[in-house]
Amino acid sequence: MIDGIDRFLVRLSCAQVAALAMVGILLVGAVDVATGRELLMGLFYLGPVTLAAWYGGKRAGLAIALAAGGAWLLADTIGGVTYSHPAIPFWNGLVRLGFFLVTSSLLSALRVHLDAERRLARIDGLTGVFNRQAFIERLEYALALAAREQRPLTLAYVDVDNFKRINDRHGHEEGDRVLRIVAQTLVNTVRRTDIVARLGGDEFAVLLTGADLAGSERILRKTAQALEAAIRAAGHETACSIGAAMFTSPPARAGEAIAAADALMYKAKASGKHAVVLELWTPAAAPSHAQRRAARAAASAKP
Repeated sequence: MIDGIDRFLVRLSCAQVAALAMVGILLVGAVDVATGRELLMGLFYLGPVTLAAWYGGKRAGLAIALAAGGAWLLADTIGGVTYSHPAIPFWNGLVRLGFFLVTSSLLSALRVHLDAERRLARIDGLTGVFNRQAFIERLEYALALAAREQRPLTLAYVDVDNFKRINDRHGHEEGDRVLRIVAQTLVNTVRRTDIVARLGGDEFAVLLTGADLAGSERILRKTAQALEAAIRAAGHETACSIGAAMFTSPPARAGEAIAAADALMYKAKASGKHAVVLELWTPAAAPSHAQRRAARAAASAKP
């Protein structure tokens, strides 16, 4: 239930969250006036402030904090609370307002920090694209959606040819620069709706949604050319091998889809590297572990 409420609130705009929090302030204020001094309602004003700061952001949180402080002061005034000095209610109002403002600021800052940490946990620190875990999550969702809507889906596995030679000859810093170039070239070349990720080492993945076999081949060949040009412009005589599996009846598990594309990538390497191999996937054509191992060995044997 709590997860459902959280998902609902996350989908709301800042204005909608602020409006919902304001309704909460009005309800608490009305109850505060009705109950008078006998029941303390201060803690309940904190609820709408927390809601606005966490889901609406800093501005919404501060605005609702001001509203909460004003509502509490107004409730005391309407309720006929008397003090020994006329300045006391205003002092109390300022203290309450300060508490709400500090709470709102801390909560909104904490939410920003947690969101940033969550994004960093899903992003590859070197290249700025999705990491393996984040990609698998998106791939699983895309596979389920493609199966339900009967839409084609293409998964491409991209490997930098002779990458170890770059590291050995020019050092790991230069190797990292090449990886950043590959990632940026992939992002710039594929469509905005496609997903790019670094799976590890010099291996990347690209998820093409909604493209048929001819469209996927056109995109991937364009991508291969762009990668070769970018890497050569960086001073290295190499390119990338791309293996891609197109799914019209996608597998249920992301691991099976990745294994299919991985096997085709090694097939591209075995054919002489710098190649694109795109095939239509069927359950019967799914490579076994032994076949994938044999493909890796054949590719490694190529100079």
